[in-house]
Amino acid sequence: MHPSHPPLPAGIVGDGIHDDTDGLQALLDTRAPHVRFPLPSAFFMISKTLRIHSGQTLETARSVVIRLKAGAGQILLTNADPENGDENITVTGGIWDMDNLNQPPADREYENTDKKYTPERYMGVLMRFNNVKNLTLRSLTLKDPESYGVHLGNLRQFTIEDITFDYNLQRKNMDGIHVHGPSRWGRIANLKGTTNDDLVALNADDGGAWEMSRGPIEDVMVDGLMAENGWTAVRLLSAGSPIRRIQLQNIFGTYRYNVVAFTNFKIRPDEPSTFEDISIQNVFCAKSGFDLEFNPAEPGWQGHAPLWIESRAKVGSLTVHNYHRTENLWAAMNFVIEQGASVDSLQLSNLSLINRTPGPIDLLTNYGRIGRLRILNLFMQSERGTPKGEIVSNTGCIEDQG
Repeated sequence: MHPSHPPLPAGIVGDGIHDDTDGLQALLDTRAPHVRFPLPSAFFMISKTLRIHSGQTLETARSVVIRLKAGAGQILLTNADPENGDENITVTGGIWDMDNLNQPPADREYENTDKKYTPERYMGVLMRFNNVKNLTLRSLTLKDPESYGVHLGNLRQFTIEDITFDYNLQRKNMDGIHVHGPSRWGRIANLKGTTNDDLVALNADDGGAWEMSRGPIEDVMVDGLMAENGWTAVRLLSAGSPIRRIQLQNIFGTYRYNVVAFTNFKIRPDEPSTFEDISIQNVFCAKSGFDLEFNPAEPGWQGHAPLWIESRAKVGSLTVHNYHRTENLWAAMNFVIEQGASVDSLQLSNLSLINRTPGPIDLLTNYGRIGRLRILNLFMQSERGTPKGEIVSNTGCIEDQG
């Protein structure tokens, strides 16, 4: 052992073979304000969920691996007291590896059913934090969850930043950061990697066994997303509870489905799907055809548009500024407002749409209702002799267009 490194605490071997769960949990159970998983070990194996307490910072070197034991079927890390609530929790560093190919498959019968969330149900989530005030997750690598990377809800004052998704894409529903309401005052920044579902999901409501909580999501900034062959960069979902004052910015990459989606998932068809004061800016995107069948010259399904507002969504003020799509792959629709959806005020500014596909692409396709529409500083170019798309293709209602 290097002379500068102290001996490993009791119950910790750190060779990736022996089970270090009890020893690592003992470090957390000291309730020390700062816990560091010990060096020189670089590989810890755990078989049960680690629980971090209020007032604790768990620090791990960025290269240290914490891997779930084969067949364990557990969350790797959660907060200790979700029932009463925790506060002031920080987790920084580490490669958190669920090793999904060696875990039991998650119960996916919860989809579109009346099953309810229970914390004991194994759902393939890598990390979960519920009912936390002042939560920080920083400089983590999340590797191969069975389903979600991080499942969150009931948050007040949260920061999630510098996260790398190292996913093998061998499971469906491999979300990145999944936030339920009620949650407010948050910043999610600098996420990198390809997921097999939403990179960021802000779901005020969700339904079924996933819905650990529901309520408004308010005052959240998402800043800096980078994915190649991503699924959707940001999904906003409201089915009864509003999503308000959301700023989405600095989104880069290629996406199979959407850059930003306003959805309701039809989980509560009689309840409102409400979005208020949403800002999207600094987007540089194109379509990905990864694992999809498509005709390069055809627009395809409306839900493949980089900007998509699903039927029943009611959007108040929406601004899109500095949006740029250079499309080489396929003529998927660009910005779609579905029939039955509405936007009270829509402002689009500093936009470019460069089309190098065999089919035309319209900037905005409206089947729903727009109260007030303003488009400023637009550049559209169609190459390969393809007819230029329309600025606005409207079969719905636009009450005031300037």
